[in-house]
Amino acid sequence: MSKKKHKFDLTHLVHEGDLNEGQTLFFVSDPKKSCKVARMPNGEYKVVVGAETLTIHAFAQRCLGQEPPDHATKWFRTEKGQTLYELWHKDDYAEAA
Repeated sequence: MSKKKHKFDLTHLVHEGDLNEGQTLFFVSDPKKSCKVARMPNGEYKVVVGAETLTIHAFAQRCLGQEPPDHATKWFRTEKGQTLYELWHKDDYAEAA
């Protein structure tokens, strides 16, 4: 039985090795819109767009021009095509297989 999933945390994905500092993430609807994973002075990870530091939710809202209709992690993918949502829930997928 699947356990309730923890809150999304970009820092956790970096610590698990699913993402790397400096890695580019792409907006699924327009790959020209991208961001880079960056470590903050407090040790947390956020994304950098140009000179701005944002949460993944804030960047999704900016790209969409509105509040995301579903979780912001579904709107960004790695260069390999995996969405942040898939990386976040990979343990759930493994249990289901």
